Amino acid sequence: MGLQKVLVKESGTLAVFAVVVFAVFFIWVAIGMLGFAPTWFALLFLAMPVLFILIALAKGTGILTGNKKASALFEGSSLAERGVTFPEELDYETGRVALEGYWTSTGRSRTYHVRRSFEAWERKTGAFVEFPNEPFRVEVLRDGTGRVEAPAVRILSGPYKDVLLIFLTDDGEVTGSGSITLSKGSDVATVTFRGEGRELRGSVQAELSKARKVRIEVGFGKVWKRIAEGQSFDFTFSPLPEEKTVVFANYKTVSPMSLVKALWKDSTILGHGAFELKAILDVPLARDVVEKAEFRVELREEKAEKRERSEFEEEWGFWD
Repeated sequence: MGLQKVLVKESGTLAVFAVVVFAVFFIWVAIGMLGFAPTWFALLFLAMPVLFILIALAKGTGILTGNKKASALFEGSSLAERGVTFPEELDYETGRVALEGYWTSTGRSRTYHVRRSFEAWERKTGAFVEFPNEPFRVEVLRDGTGRVEAPAVRILSGPYKDVLLIFLTDDGEVTGSGSITLSKGSDVATVTFRGEGRELRGSVQAELSKARKVRIEVGFGKVWKRIAEGQSFDFTFSPLPEEKTVVFANYKTVSPMSLVKALWKDSTILGHGAFELKAILDVPLARDVVEKAEFRVELREEKAEKRERSEFEEEWGFWD
């Protein structure tokens, strides 16, 4: 397995352009009103688009500045198997970042929002950051809806202030096995699955007359990713990245949407913890039959610690 670094930039150009066009339209209307409306009313009407333009320019400038900082640290840093070396000594804090993306609707318009939080563990000064072999989790739809939680480093000083490094380890093992039976009338499908190393492997055996197919999805809660479909088939899914990844971004602007666009291009389920496998019998003109089963992804170190603790408890007679 290798190691890669990825630069994530935010794009605010389209939004800024739309606001400016909207504001210019208002200005044009306000100028036209000078011929028949009181001057004070036209000026008051003109103040709103001017305010919009100032806000849009401030937002655009903030995004561009954040992108430049992230790009500069990305270009100046080097990666090795153990971690990241900065171009100079920097003040930074280690911890975990959580990003949640969601949409709100007002009439015909939709607006994307992001909640960000950083749980700081330790503040340090140095030019080297060790790659933390800590669990992470990504559950994000293609449109940016969902959540990302991972170990991270936030720069606190110098020309790279607010640059965020997100660490995604490739270490992990899929555990769990089971079977799911789907049936409706004469249609029957059996899904079996098991964890094998870094992958979830399974097969579907189906005898269908009215149902169209069987769909297999993985996910949790409201975020799901389709991994296979058909009648009788095998499927494989890996919930871990192919190589260790360090993401360079700006903490004030990074979002689940920008991460998906830069790294995965589609709805993404990755990381550690409990996930669900969902089997769906696609029945035309009727409600689909849906069943779920759980599997887990654990760091190998965590699994070894659990095994050692279990052996100790068994040897000394401990139990839950």
